[in-house]
Amino acid sequence: MVELRVINGIKKEKPDYFSLYSTAFINTLESAVKKFSEFKDYDLDTRRKAVWSGVKMINTSKSRSKDRKGLENRFGLISSIQAIASGLTPREFQTVFPIEKSYDGEKYQVKDYFYTKKYIEEFGEDKVIGEDIEEFLMEYDNWTVRIFMVEMMSTASDLRRMEGGKGIMEEFLEEQGVTTSTMFKDDKGEEILINNDTGEVQKVRKPRPRYLKVVK
Repeated sequence: MVELRVINGIKKEKPDYFSLYSTAFINTLESAVKKFSEFKDYDLDTRRKAVWSGVKMINTSKSRSKDRKGLENRFGLISSIQAIASGLTPREFQTVFPIEKSYDGEKYQVKDYFYTKKYIEEFGEDKVIGEDIEEFLMEYDNWTVRIFMVEMMSTASDLRRMEGGKGIMEEFLEEQGVTTSTMFKDDKGEEILINNDTGEVQKVRKPRPRYLKVVK
């Protein structure tokens, strides 16, 4: 009879991607500072490296800072990455983050490869993106770019709330006539919802698990 033994394998630690991307981004900028005085002077290779590593760095950062200074620094960093990307043309940007190979956007009414190619064709494939960088990134169908823009809007919303304002999405929904609510926990740890239009307060009721039954 053959005896089977379980051998514990060596657990591999996951790479610290944030550290890897941030190091690459910083090294690229430090090298660029020695050759160029401003972002607008960066050559194509420097822009590509800085945009790729910068976007990846923001996307893999573990959490957004909760204090104002930290949020301002993060938003400034995101803005700097966008400023570097603004010097690229759509043709050049595609070599950094290719358009997603998704082709059923018309069916589901979402952005896809064809939508993005049409947008670029109308924009001008060899025209420098410049001040249209934010709109360009919003219209561009690439998962990594999409996460980056979510991070940008989330950071901007956090800063707005610290100033007593409303988040970007909350403001947009209100303009569309959609009622929004804010959730927080009371002193007892129970989740509470406040209607941002009426101020009405209600407790959050969690659904009973299917395996629980009422005993009569």
